[in-house]
Amino acid sequence: MYSDYHVHSCFSFDSEEKPENSIKQAIALGMKQICFTDHQDFHWPVPGEKPIIDFVSYDATLDQLKAHYADQIQVLKGIEIGLAHGNEKDIENLLKQEAFDFIIGSCHVVSGMDPYYPEYWKNKPDRKAFEEYFTATLEGLRSFSGIDTLGHLDYIVRYSPNKDANYSVLDYTDLLDEILRFLIQHGICLEINTASFGKGFDYPHPHPDVLKRYRELGGRLVTVGSDAHRAEQIGLGFQNVEDYVKKYQLNVFHIS
Repeated sequence: MYSDYHVHSCFSFDSEEKPENSIKQAIALGMKQICFTDHQDFHWPVPGEKPIIDFVSYDATLDQLKAHYADQIQVLKGIEIGLAHGNEKDIENLLKQEAFDFIIGSCHVVSGMDPYYPEYWKNKPDRKAFEEYFTATLEGLRSFSGIDTLGHLDYIVRYSPNKDANYSVLDYTDLLDEILRFLIQHGICLEINTASFGKGFDYPHPHPDVLKRYRELGGRLVTVGSDAHRAEQIGLGFQNVEDYVKKYQLNVFHIS
């Protein structure tokens, strides 16, 4: 069982799960490590939402749990940082103040909106929306590259009213190649995010065709994360990941 390197808890604005519950679930699954990666998104555009971590409580809680469960599992302190042009100074200042075992960089804001919400999709064809997302991801990476892995590339597909009915990786080859080459050149891993298996998809994010292209370009390093927001989601879909890792001769990154 792979360790889970993408886990949210009640320290994220969109989860109510106690970290200890997720740790117990990871232990029950036989995992050797669990990495909490709660949300930190600067300049968030959605009124009433605040994806900002209370680091005083976060640090104290994870330190206590890390010590308590040290003989059963390694508890890692990570973060999922929102990549967006204009956030780089805030991210740099945060990383001067806080030390993390692992950093996920993800794109959650496209054209000033979160594509999770239906408003983003009004009068917008899938092709345009997906292009905007990949463009925003590339811009975010170029603004700040000090991350360990790129999270859930192409996850925007899950929020389209049409899901992946109009999604073909080949339509975005130029943009995706730029993103993948950037990761390879900067030693950044590509995340295999399995949350899609719980949302009606039969493949992870990114699509297997992206994983194939990543390997063709010379990429090999991947991380595996469930993007769990509840304890029962820990390790969701991990049984499917090994096939992709073997097929494309990928190496799963772990912190030693």
